[in-house]
Amino acid sequence: MLKKTVLTGIIVLITFILFLECGCNSVRRRLTITSEPEGATVYLNDREIGKTPISQNIIYSGTYKVRCSKDSYATQTVMHDVRSPWYLWPGVDFFSENFVPGEICDQQKCHIVLQPERMIPAEELLENANQLRNEAQNNGTLQSYQNVPFYQTN
Repeated sequence: MLKKTVLTGIIVLITFILFLECGCNSVRRRLTITSEPEGATVYLNDREIGKTPISQNIIYSGTYKVRCSKDSYATQTVMHDVRSPWYLWPGVDFFSENFVPGEICDQQKCHIVLQPERMIPAEELLENANQLRNEAQNNGTLQSYQNVPFYQTN
């Protein structure tokens, strides 16, 4: 009888240890941001995280604001949607995070193409400035300021 109790205790202990071993594994989520050209400064939700190419651990699904900037290129901002894979859906995630052996890696990618910055020629810039000054002096208000080309970032 004592041997049977000890054997049952050992089996329960081994099962518990194996259960804990499986539970130590987790789901890792990463967002990899690349740009063309490489070496652009990356801001994730308005926080600088480094230069491209770069990978960042993320915790939540949802929309992330990704901004890339580099000298001589127009700054690009995109809203990147990170969706949950099926194994991270509520209910299923409990089993994938606690009972699946090994690590699950959810890799999300975001690629941003930077456009060369448009330089406005000095003559065009002076012409636009004179047009705005004349309009302001004549009317006291600026009516056509929306029609004047200017540098715009996305």
